[in-house]
Amino acid sequence: MAREFKVSYDIVEQTAKLGRLPVVNFAAGGIATPADAAYLMSLGCDGIFVGSGIFSADDAQERANAIVLATTFWNEPDRVKEAQKMIDERQSIPGLDVKTLDLRMQDRGGSA
Repeated sequence: MAREFKVSYDIVEQTAKLGRLPVVNFAAGGIATPADAAYLMSLGCDGIFVGSGIFSADDAQERANAIVLATTFWNEPDRVKEAQKMIDERQSIPGLDVKTLDLRMQDRGGSA
């Protein structure tokens, strides 16, 4: 197969072992709670990027620790629950209501 697809044998071997292509899948955007991170990991992500979900929170250090805990132990519900209790959900980034969202994709990025 390596010759047929003109790839290294290592890639074919790793793909067979994983049962999928060896491509890292990261998630980003809107992740603000340990539960968010654990959910994305359960969907098959290999990692999580969290920016404003942590940095705009008043409890940034605790939130970062909790998200790391939930990402590491995403398949252990008791650990995720423990991580979720470490944060104050009132400090999470509020969501946007699509009914009142005044944004059109064609208008993003300014004028050409």
